[in-house]
Parts: sequence; C-alpha cells; structure tokens
Amino acid sequence: MAKVNSLALDCKTRSEQTESCVTAYGIGIYNGPSDDCNQSVNIHEVALWGTRGSIPRSGQAFQHYGGATSCVELIDDTGSLIFDAGSGIVEAGDVALARGQRTFHVLLSHLHFDHIMGLPFFQPLWRSDCTVNLYVGNLWPQRLSDALHDLMRAPFFPVTPDAFRCTLNTHDFQAGETLCVAGVTVRTLGLTHPQGSTGFRAQCPGGDLCYITDIEPDAAMQTRLEAFVRGASAMLYDCTFDEDEFQPDHGHSTWQKCLEVAANAGVLMPVIYHHHPRADDAAMDRIATAAHRINPNVCVARDGMRWALQSEQAAGQYVQGFTRSRVG
Repeated sequence: MAKVNSLALDCKTRSEQTESCVTAYGIGIYNGPSDDCNQSVNIHEVALWGTRGSIPRSGQAFQHYGGATSCVELIDDTGSLIFDAGSGIVEAGDVALARGQRTFHVLLSHLHFDHIMGLPFFQPLWRSDCTVNLYVGNLWPQRLSDALHDLMRAPFFPVTPDAFRCTLNTHDFQAGETLCVAGVTVRTLGLTHPQGSTGFRAQCPGGDLCYITDIEPDAAMQTRLEAFVRGASAMLYDCTFDEDEFQPDHGHSTWQKCLEVAANAGVLMPVIYHHHPRADDAAMDRIATAAHRINPNVCVARDGMRWALQSEQAAGQYVQGFTRSRVG
C-alpha cells in the first residue's frame, strides 16, 4: 500500500506551508528560490513523450507527429522533471525506470483528463522502491490527494490510489508561486482556461524552458504571459487551433499566437505543441511549413522528439540546425 503524504494536509495555513513543508519534505512550496536551487542540477536534455491535445490518436495518418497526449521531460544527470501525465507518461516512466531512476517529480498543468490519463499506468507508482512527487497549482483550496481518489474509484477504475506501492507525496500550491523542485527553480503562472491551468518556467543551465498549456489568452493574459516567458530559450505552447478555425471559449490557442508571443518576448525557439486531435500528419506538415516561413527557429513538436540543452552561446546556432532538420 502506498504511503501518501500531502503537503496541504500537513499545513494549516499558507504561511505555515511556505515555511514548515519545505523543511519537512525538502522540496515543494515557497515564495522564492532558495540558495540550494539550481546549484548542482545539470538538466541537459528535453524529451517529448506526448504532444497531442484532448484525446490520443492512432493510425497511419498520425505516425509522424504521434498521438500520445501531453507529457514533457527535462532530464538531468540523476533524475528528471516531468510536465503533465497524459498518455505519454507511460513510456516516460518505463524508460526512466530502465535507466535506474527511482525518484520522480511530476508537475501537472491541471487535471483535465488528457493531461492525467496516463497517471494510473505510470509504473513508478506501482513499485515499492520508488518515490513519486505530484504537484498541482490550480486546485487550491481543493487537494490533489482528494482528486486522485476521484480519478481512481469505482465504477471507473478497479482500484483506488491506496493500492499504489510507491511513497507518494502530493504538493498543492497556488499558480504564481515559485517552486524549488528537485533542486530546480520553477516559476509558475496562472493561465486562462476553464477551471484554470498553470504555466511553468524551469531555470536550466542551458537556458530556461517554458511549458504553456492549456491557454486562451485575452489581452491582459498575453501581457502577463509575455513577461513570464521573456528571454526563454524554448517555449512549448498550446497550438490547438489555426486562426482560421479558432473556436473561442474552448480554452485553447493558435500556432499564430505562439509565434506572436515568442516574437514579442524574445523567445529563442517557439515549440508548436498540444496539437488538435484531428490534425493528422498532412495537416501538421502544412502548419510546419507556414510557421517556418514566419520564424525559421520554430519547432513543431512530435512524440519521441528530443533535444539537448546547449549553452546560451551555442543555443542560437543549435536551434536553427535542429528546426531545419524537422520542418519542411
């Protein structure tokens, strides 16, 4: 049976949570980066395990860009940070276990089903030699531990989270706080989406990476977003729609808005991400060609894609070579 720890349950007030929970667990929730964040962490690679939005897709028409839902991993010398637990997290967990990783940190943008559907099948949760930390920033004052039991209960699932064999820690925070997760400073931003979502900015030695999904920005949100991602090396962004097919009030954005935000904020590499579930390879190729004409540094995400985080001095040349090999 899993040992489940909840930071929110153990802390009675936000001020107590800021102070005592970090002491108790060594990671988590606080109002500013500490001196031990980013000091010895060498994040050197980004792996995209799921790049689709809404539902997984399969079949010949989706082979190149893939059909797994949202999951992105930042890999360092001893472990990793994982953003979202869509169906792509199943493979991410298997590969991490095979390389010997036993401690996991999963930051959830929100709990809509396409972003958590892989969580019950994330193998580290079912191993007694693993510790899994889950973070969410859009639920407070509701608790992630309660939401997990809502996700895994009869008649929708055969067992509850009590069956997990790992040591499971749930971390509830409020979007806008700065986190220290496994030694990495992660800034957060509340995003405009039904029931809310959280954007992340991880400070990496080779340049900051921003994870921005799901979002439908109005003018005020776009201003806050551009300030949040300014100067980042890469920004994965919710590009569910083309402007010609944009549907307001669905909580999603367009690939054209991705390029606009990146240009305004000086983001080195915009990454078109969270693809529409009906956008097959032919449709994605058309988007890639159109986007590349506007910004030659753009990257169109696909399942299984990886890239190394280079030094800031080499990043520009690297991104140009990388995107040319993927687009066209």
